[in-house]
Amino acid sequence: MRAIIYIPDIECDSCTKVISKRLQNKEGVHNYELKQDHLIINYDESKIKVQDIIQLIKEAGFRASLNPFERKALKERWKDFNQNQHKYEIEIKGIQYALAIFFVLTFIEVIGYLTNFKNIPNFIQIYGMWLFYLNLSISSLGFALWHFFSYKTKITCMTGMMIGMTFGMQTGMMLGAIIGATNGFFIGAMTGMFLGVSVGIITGKCCGIMGIMEGMMAGLMGGTMGPMITLMMLSDNLVWFMPFYIIVNMIILLGLSYMLYEEVVENRTDIRRQPVSFSVFALLSVFTVLVLIYIMLYAPKSAAIVQ
Repeated sequence: MRAIIYIPDIECDSCTKVISKRLQNKEGVHNYELKQDHLIINYDESKIKVQDIIQLIKEAGFRASLNPFERKALKERWKDFNQNQHKYEIEIKGIQYALAIFFVLTFIEVIGYLTNFKNIPNFIQIYGMWLFYLNLSISSLGFALWHFFSYKTKITCMTGMMIGMTFGMQTGMMLGAIIGATNGFFIGAMTGMFLGVSVGIITGKCCGIMGIMEGMMAGLMGGTMGPMITLMMLSDNLVWFMPFYIIVNMIILLGLSYMLYEEVVENRTDIRRQPVSFSVFALLSVFTVLVLIYIMLYAPKSAAIVQ
């Protein structure tokens, strides 16, 4: 018998090697050829069924089917989202959580200002804008991380490396830029690198050492680039630049979650949905913001920062 099995997650030589190991010397499999997005296989139906072959591929962490997988265009995805919101229950909940976290963080900061920070000269002028961007960054990064950890399944190498790289880069870029603007390059870079590399490792490990390395390199790069950007533009329309900078970073994180749903979640029967509770999400977000505010206020400031 001959069959064509569609495997949309074949993205590199590592993917083909993983699948080949599953099929090599398998009783009933005569020969096979791996293409860019499908497998052509000849097999003995009396010894192995096509569904057994599909299951072998799925156990290796890849989607597999006798029917082609179709990616929806943005317009089609939006239509599907509106018509079948039950499919996107976790995504909707994550957006609600992110909005709630933004307002919780803002409320805590207002209370902090009224009780403590109003005694700091020019506090609103110096830190107000950066606290606003900090809340946006933590809310959007938190949503993307919450969404990623809400699904438990195997992730292919290429997708996993993209996840680790994007999380590491955006964490370093966003948070490093904010701390760099308030404290200078050294503290901004150290903070951005530490957070970017840490998040890159945590998310990139889903596909092993390659994902971890990609996450670390991206965190290292983003953590140093973020404060470099804000310091270079400190006297050149930084106030007008930052809204665009933060919005683009947020769009990238939204695109990451979009990719995660399309490449990892959709049409998977082996996936487990285990979203983190809002209380845990809120606690981690508040703790992170408090630590970063402490750094903003009390860590050393470079000579380039004029208060």
